[in-house]
Amino acid sequence: MTRAAIIAALFAAFLTRAQYLMGTVCEIDADVSAGAAFAECARIESMISTWRDDSELSRVNRGATPSAELASVLAIANDYKRETEGAFDPHIRALLNKWHIREPNVIPSVVEGPGGAGGDVKRATPPPGPSTTLGMTKLDYEEGGFAKGYAIDRMLDLLRDRGAKHAVINFGGQIGTLAPTEVTIADPKQRDHPVVALTLQQRSLSTSSTSEKPNHIIDPRSGVPVPARGSVSVIHDSALVADILSTALYVMGREHGLEWARAHHVLAIFIDHDFIETSAPVPGIRVLDAHFKLKD
Repeated sequence: MTRAAIIAALFAAFLTRAQYLMGTVCEIDADVSAGAAFAECARIESMISTWRDDSELSRVNRGATPSAELASVLAIANDYKRETEGAFDPHIRALLNKWHIREPNVIPSVVEGPGGAGGDVKRATPPPGPSTTLGMTKLDYEEGGFAKGYAIDRMLDLLRDRGAKHAVINFGGQIGTLAPTEVTIADPKQRDHPVVALTLQQRSLSTSSTSEKPNHIIDPRSGVPVPARGSVSVIHDSALVADILSTALYVMGREHGLEWARAHHVLAIFIDHDFIETSAPVPGIRVLDAHFKLKD
């Protein structure tokens, strides 16, 4: 093999592949074929996407019994509903429907509550308790806060089992990696402007904010959209847990979120206005924009 052919082969080995899955782009950069990982993600989408009437989770929402795999994922989601005292709640589909969150070009108002279309919208009434959603009795599952995280975990496991030493997955902005990888976190107000850099060590980084679609994150405890409050990033060994907790901590807000993260030994990074605050020291963290200050 010529030197040029060797270089071409090495380049191809780390070629980034991308597919559109779960309503967003999934990119895989690995030293083994990514085909099986994409196929696994597609399988999970067919199991867990409530955008599809024929998915297993849609059937569960209609009363079917989940398979062992899906039951395990839902059990973890429900465990974190209890752990976060309802700041994360997988049973939020009815609220999303009331606020028209799934509809394109709809931006809910943080001062109005769910109601009909055409502007006839009323302030939301606080729910009677953490076990219900605005008093609604049909508590269908919504996978948006945990599906991509679970898929990243499964894809990384599959790539590892196939001999991958290097693999980085970027799934709609959530990162999962098998090797130390340089990652950045963007300014919540300018998604193309990185303000923090760090090295992710075989872990996952999930960021929640409302920069892409304002007011699309609902506080399950009050039933109303969470106002813009920067971003929250969670670093965790499990991409599923990182996905869940970035949402929960964003809902909690900086003060309560930092307190919860520290009490539960969760590594979280809060970015808002011109400050950056972490729940614990982040080795090698670097601030890329002098307008932002890392709070001690």
